[in-house]
Amino acid sequence: MLIEQRLQHMFDARVVAIIRTKNADHALHMGRALLQAGFRCVEITMNTPEAVQLIETLAREAPAEAMIGAGTVMNAAEAMACIKAGAQFIVSPIAEAEIIRPCRDADVVVIPAGLTPTEIVHMWRAGAHVIKVFPIDAVGGPSYIRALRGPLPDIPLWVSGAVNPEETPSYLEAGVQLVGLNANHLPADLVAEGNLARLVEAARAMLRATGVAQIV
Repeated sequence: MLIEQRLQHMFDARVVAIIRTKNADHALHMGRALLQAGFRCVEITMNTPEAVQLIETLAREAPAEAMIGAGTVMNAAEAMACIKAGAQFIVSPIAEAEIIRPCRDADVVVIPAGLTPTEIVHMWRAGAHVIKVFPIDAVGGPSYIRALRGPLPDIPLWVSGAVNPEETPSYLEAGVQLVGLNANHLPADLVAEGNLARLVEAARAMLRATGVAQIV
């Protein structure tokens, strides 16, 4: 898939499920359930145990219409390891320019963070495909995005940071292209049990709450 297709795929999906947990088995349960429920973009954060192996497993298992990515990527070495494992998008919580080149060389979507207008523009000019505005809940939520969109109407933005599924339409209306949702919205007891059937039901409810996607 070419970079333009990957970007359009993500923009069409509009929501990304973010897996961050201290247990690799729990992460795998969540990933499989989210994919079966219809999420088309799923991110594994690098501070999840065995993150690179999980990316490789989910990238191999994911349906053709789904993309697996890596989050909390802090440097170029981590980005390259994730790309080698099959990640199709790379996300950072910081304004780290060194992750940009290896991603662009591999036709992988690169999404560093930027909270201020200055950081956002610097990352965009450095070659980022999308800028992650993080942590959005701490700076005003949709109202902050609307304020950014005055001087910065065209830079693609992703928001994450304590975003509830039901808030998705408000962020999209404010002008973002992507909304990151923490997969910890899934019930912890079902995750621990590995009850896939019930986890898929819960993930479908999470997706339905966003109001933006067809449920499979």
